[in-house]
Amino acid sequence: MCVVIGTTAAYVLMAASAATAVVGTAYAMNAEKKAAAYNAQVDVQNAKLANTQAQNANAMGSYEADQARIRGNLMRGQQLATMAANNVDVTTGSAADILGDTAMTTATDERQARINAAQRAYGFQVQSLSDMGAAQYAKYQGKTQATGTLISGLSSVMGSMSRMGGAGMNSTSTLATSGNYGGMYNGDTSAFMGSYGQ
Repeated sequence: MCVVIGTTAAYVLMAASAATAVVGTAYAMNAEKKAAAYNAQVDVQNAKLANTQAQNANAMGSYEADQARIRGNLMRGQQLATMAANNVDVTTGSAADILGDTAMTTATDERQARINAAQRAYGFQVQSLSDMGAAQYAKYQGKTQATGTLISGLSSVMGSMSRMGGAGMNSTSTLATSGNYGGMYNGDTSAFMGSYGQ
């Protein structure tokens, strides 16, 4: 009894393997591209949020500086009113010193409010730049992974094609024999190597 697997079946199996590799590669590349685009979009949104937070920090600093100036002016006004009620000359002596200290404290508080706001805004700006860098890296990483997947897929396909080419070198891929004869089939239908029935 002879069991022969022809090259047609081998070609079909290898072609199916190659097609599967192509489809799998395309699917993986598409998934990696989408993942990279999503990550990049998230990073861009984070960068925009950080920019907004920096703007808010500056605005808050301006508000706090204005509040410091208003408080200083109110205090100075109360001091002037008290001194005037007591007939104190506000242009000389301790009265002038008090008013000068009030003005200096007010200016210091106003300046400190702006400095604090600038520091907070700077932190947000650094975060924004970091997020934008992460977005660019996510895009680059997506391209790199897709390229690696493509190379791997092409290698798999080329391996399948190589096996198909090898299968074409033989008319049959497998020959199994069984029976009451000894020896091996040599491809010649007119004779067997060995003796039949031994």
